[in-house]
Amino acid sequence: MQYNGVPTPGEQIIPNSRNLFKIVVLFALVLCAFIAGHYGVVLTEYYIETSDYLTFIIKWSWLLFCGTLASIALQGLGILGHDAVHKALLKNKWANEIAGTFVSTFALLPFSSNRQFHLTHHRFSHQKNLDPEQPMHNHTLWFSITVGSLIGLLIQYQILIINIFTRLFDKRYFVPILLDVFFLSSAIYFYFILLPLNGIPVEHSLLPMYLTLPVIFGIRAISDHYGLPAAATKEERAANGNQNEVSGWVIITSPLLEWMWSNVNYHEVHHKFPYLSHVYLKPTFMATREQIPYVVVNGYLRNLWRHRKRHYYQIELPESDEIPLQSS
Repeated sequence: MQYNGVPTPGEQIIPNSRNLFKIVVLFALVLCAFIAGHYGVVLTEYYIETSDYLTFIIKWSWLLFCGTLASIALQGLGILGHDAVHKALLKNKWANEIAGTFVSTFALLPFSSNRQFHLTHHRFSHQKNLDPEQPMHNHTLWFSITVGSLIGLLIQYQILIINIFTRLFDKRYFVPILLDVFFLSSAIYFYFILLPLNGIPVEHSLLPMYLTLPVIFGIRAISDHYGLPAAATKEERAANGNQNEVSGWVIITSPLLEWMWSNVNYHEVHHKFPYLSHVYLKPTFMATREQIPYVVVNGYLRNLWRHRKRHYYQIELPESDEIPLQSS
């Protein structure tokens, strides 16, 4: 069904220049966080000589702060990789694949495996025992936030390893696997060799970032689908009629975070129109909010607080917040 104000795949314009600019900015933010973390530690150790304990506390408080900033920016890169999964990062097919692999593997996430995982998730979104995200988030809230992302990462590396040993010489998988291996090797070289050679050790760059990343990712990802009723399977829809279900949230957040995380807060819009570039998600929500059911909440932290009383598969659909929005 086509809705007014929602472009078709052929009508949308992929924002190549804007996406490339955002990749550069987010990559630079990660590097600046690494540099700030390192030199903050150097200054702390130089000026505070009286207490090893105090030096340790100040040093690691600063490193975790910088690691949090790096994690926020790195997640933005990963979400651009998500656009590439849907062939909506760059218009040219091969440029889209290469850029998508680069931004994903910089977060040490294999792009081709992520595509298999994510497209299967779209096919079975929030369906019990079918959605591949279920092992990540079908737990207590705090376990889902802290460990869920690690479970998802392990699943995707498992997919990559299986593909290498069983599908490497399949023409459909050969080039994507080679791109993943090449760019993952480059990312490992960057983190573990290039940065240390230039004076920034792993414990001042990669370690603080990956200590904070699971929680940063978890707080965002927990507001993708957590706390909503299980979606009907294909068989259940056929038996009960085609239902216009809600399987994801719409989170109203700050314009800065919307930009950094490429409107992924309009998650249900993305699931209903997965071909759309992220720049169309907010306008599509505004155009369809009176025609399509959405569950809307004002802020990630507000939704996180409410999740403490919810399960991954909630029995009843939560009510939306009443939030006046200006069209844009």
